[in-house]
Amino acid sequence: MADDAWKLEFDAEPPSAVSNLMGEVIDDRLSRKMSANQRAATAWYRANGDRERAHTTGVFLKRARRQGAAPVLCVYIDSHAMAIDFGVNKEIYLARLANVGFEVSGIEFLPSRDGHKKAAARRESKASPKREELPELTPLEQAEVDALVARLPESIRAAAHRAVSLSKRRDKLENAKNREQG
Repeated sequence: MADDAWKLEFDAEPPSAVSNLMGEVIDDRLSRKMSANQRAATAWYRANGDRERAHTTGVFLKRARRQGAAPVLCVYIDSHAMAIDFGVNKEIYLARLANVGFEVSGIEFLPSRDGHKKAAARRESKASPKREELPELTPLEQAEVDALVARLPESIRAAAHRAVSLSKRRDKLENAKNREQG
């Protein structure tokens, strides 16, 4: 009977790709040898994209003010303006970290003293393509975005609205490029 229960549980989940499984095993073994701050940095970089990576100059954990709570993730950012910009989206970053299995009770973005120099050097070393202007959304597309975020909590609605709008605008630009090429 116990074998049948295992089989049902196993069959209920789709099989993982071998590379994903190997990645998980390797990550698990490496993470055991990492310090808490190294695991925090790894989770931060895994959970976020190029923009966050480009502006992050350091990551560390500090104790939560509340006894027994998960630690607070502190992220050094290359400029005060970007630290404020990232701070606006705290809830999104907390959700992303939870999605990669890293629990923190809060997140703080701190401007780095010399980070802007380091980040500027990293950005200059990469050959970045020119930024293209994103097309505006039609009133119908804007209404779709409004409907998508309408049921979200008020605390993240504005950030989610902006993210969905930008995503739709990027898709619209890519579709236009594909039509031109095809």
